[in-house]
Amino acid sequence: MHRRRIFFILKILLAVLVLLWVVQKVHYKTIISTIRNPQSPHCIIFALLMLIFNIGLQWLRWYYLLRLIKRDITVKESLVSLFGGLTVGLVTPGRLGEFGRTLFLSNIDHVKTLSLIFIDKFYTSVIMIVFGIWGVISFLTFQLGSDIFLLAPLLGLGLLATLLGLFLLTHPWNIRSFFYHVSLLLPFREKVKLFIDGLDHFNIKKARPFIFMSLMLYFIYIFQFSLLALAFENISLHVLITSTTATMFTKVILPFSIGDLGIREGAAIYFFKNFGINKATAFNSAFLLFLINVMIPAIIGLFFVPRMGWRENDHSITSS
Repeated sequence: MHRRRIFFILKILLAVLVLLWVVQKVHYKTIISTIRNPQSPHCIIFALLMLIFNIGLQWLRWYYLLRLIKRDITVKESLVSLFGGLTVGLVTPGRLGEFGRTLFLSNIDHVKTLSLIFIDKFYTSVIMIVFGIWGVISFLTFQLGSDIFLLAPLLGLGLLATLLGLFLLTHPWNIRSFFYHVSLLLPFREKVKLFIDGLDHFNIKKARPFIFMSLMLYFIYIFQFSLLALAFENISLHVLITSTTATMFTKVILPFSIGDLGIREGAAIYFFKNFGINKATAFNSAFLLFLINVMIPAIIGLFFVPRMGWRENDHSITSS
């Protein structure tokens, strides 16, 4: 417990240091001045209102998955689980703490539920990576020129990533097969078997609507990010799409910071500034995206955290 507490404090310090380093690169006075005088404040309001659709889709995806293993799951219980998981996820790198959603559920196998959370995170990450690779390709093409000898391998890489992503998303059986073969090498096979049993409920037919919902959620992320950037500066559609998708890609492949703090903002500054966009615009849009999509749901989830202990006790009673 003592080690865990020290590790947790170190992770928070890392997030704070990374964020302070990024702020120092922009200068905090410029950040404050820009955020106090947005060019289009209505864009911030609109991005905030989009949180309703963002959370709605997150809940719909989660409720859809939960019903695969528990048909009588209630809307209330799924919402408590989602918001509770978002709160726990805030304090973990890459928001891995969202696996804590299972702690807010009763009368359900927690190991099987972990497999559903894995599916949720896996599909979101694959979509962010595929679109992000195209964002990075667009960025590199702009920076280095459209020479055919550079363009051909980049387009080949993008096409390969897209095909691989489509294959992974539309063939969930391969995910199950991967974990099955890994389980043969592990001593705790029974627990892994329960995890795999949860994956058995997610077939190609079930994957199709889930892919659609995941794509819609990703587009909302990008739309919110773009709106927040437009709140401070007029930016072309090409620059918005390229920079926001590339930033989200960087955030996924570098999940080292608590709540992705510093990583998101640093990546946004790097990609936007190379298109001549103000650093403060990039920082403020990325940081406001964090406040809207991560902090606000996490604060709401605080009201459900006291239920976690009750759920754990309830689970232990039903298990015995």
